[in-house]
Parts: sequence; C-alpha cells; structure tokens
Amino acid sequence: MFFVLSKLLSFFTDPVFWILGCFILAFLLKKRLWKRILFISGISLFVILGNGALISLAEQKWVKTIVNPLPSDVVYEYALIQGGFGDFNPFTGKTQIFSEAERIIEPVRLYRLGRIKKLYVTGDNTFSTFRFPESKEVFIAYLESLGVSANDIILEDVSLNTWQSAQRTKTLLGESFDGKNSLLVTSAIHMKRTIRCYRKAGINPLPFATSVPVPYKLDITNFGFGSNNLYRWRNLVHEWVGIFTYRIAGYI
Repeated sequence: MFFVLSKLLSFFTDPVFWILGCFILAFLLKKRLWKRILFISGISLFVILGNGALISLAEQKWVKTIVNPLPSDVVYEYALIQGGFGDFNPFTGKTQIFSEAERIIEPVRLYRLGRIKKLYVTGDNTFSTFRFPESKEVFIAYLESLGVSANDIILEDVSLNTWQSAQRTKTLLGESFDGKNSLLVTSAIHMKRTIRCYRKAGINPLPFATSVPVPYKLDITNFGFGSNNLYRWRNLVHEWVGIFTYRIAGYI
C-alpha cells in the first residue's frame, strides 16, 4: 500500500504536472480572473523551473555533503550498487543501459582495477526474473563481457524500493554484515535517502556517488530553458518527497 501511495505522491509532485495542471484549469474554468491567475502561474513555473541555472544551483546544494573523493589505498569487499540504471529489452534479448549508466560503469571500472572484490546489485529491471526469466543470465553475461567474473556477482531481484533494497541486503549478506568495508553506489541525487536507509538497516558503507551534477559556472548558456531542466527538477523533488515519506514510514 505504501509503495502505491508513494508512487502517486511522486506523480502529483512532478513539476510538469503542476505546469500542465495550471494550463488545463485555465482552459476549463470560466471566470476570467482565475483563468489569468492560472495562465500566469503556468508561465511563471516554466520560466523558474525550466531555467538551467536555478536547477544547477539546487542540485549542487543538495549533493554537496555526500560527494567525496575515494581513498586511493583501500580495497573494498563489496560495491552495493542500487538499481535504476537499465532494463532488459525483450525485443533485442539484451541488457539495455540508460542515463544512470555510471551506477554500473564505475563499479565495474573499480573492480577491474582491483579496488572492489565483488559486485552486489539490487533492485534493477535488467535482471528481473519476475518480468523476464532469461534476463538474469543475460545480465550476468553482460557483466562478464565487461571483465567481471560470474563468481563475483550477487544479484537481488525482489526489492521494489530503496528501503526494501537495504533490508534485502542485510538478509542476503548476513545479519553480521555491517558494510564498513564496502561502497554504496548510487546517483548523487539519490544518495542521501539511500545511505539513511542502509544505516537504519545497520549497514554503514562508504557513499560513492555517481552522476554527480557538473559544478555550476556563471555562463550565459546556463540560463537556457528546456524540458530537460524540468526532468532534473522532477528527480530532485522526488528525493525531497521520498525523504519526507520515508521518515513518516519509519524507514529512515
């Protein structure tokens, strides 16, 4: 029930929903005053939220405390990789990686450098046997083609959200697992909620953020408007809402 409610809340807090809602209501309502207010509100939201400079500043403030350099002399037992980087494509029969590709690319790179011993991947559609029974073997073959031994891959394909991923990690890796010699890998925007879920489960890995927003630099190009900026706001607002709802549920 909580999973469904959280998804609905995520939809209604999407900035695109706000903007479209203003324009649709402006079209449907008959009172001229409300039409004007809603139309101006829709335009204002697009101008504010579609601005590249504002979302860049907001992203950097959000991730500032969790982006740290990785120590150069440590070998980690596990990379605890959070899903959301890909899917299994039944048309091609292949693993397909999306915009969060760095979540899997960076751990593989560190593994090949000898910095990580095992890759633990949780909650991603690239190996969801519930949806496609063959997807797990295809994903393992994909990682093997990148130089990862099948013996060093652990896949968790049951969890549906970050909290469940943390709980399942504790179950699969053992109640004594504390994560102190492991990396927690997820996108920088998602890291605050993720690390809190793992700490709540008694796991304390070192945060290793990927897809880190490029530092903002005052430049005329940063003030451009585009739908991609609305998508970036969607991801950031999703995390704000996620932390709020997870606190209410007692997950963090």
